[in-house]
Amino acid sequence: MNEYVEQVVDRFVTDITDYLFLSIEQDDELMREYILNLSNYGDNLNRAIGKKIKEKLSLENGEENEKPKSRLIKSYTRHSK
Repeated sequence: MNEYVEQVVDRFVTDITDYLFLSIEQDDELMREYILNLSNYGDNLNRAIGKKIKEKLSLENGEENEKPKSRLIKSYTRHSK
């Protein structure tokens, strides 16, 4: 069981940026605020979100994923703990 739990959590952490942007897409209020901020800050917004994820969760950068599930980003940095 411990192996499975470790695998699930590692996979989530690895792709947390993609999951966060998917979460924004699915939340009407966050999506409205995202569009407003995007019009003011452009791609800097996405970079700031990615940087804050890494900072808040004390993650290490990994490889670039250029096939996100979220429509809000073209690519993202994968992470590890």
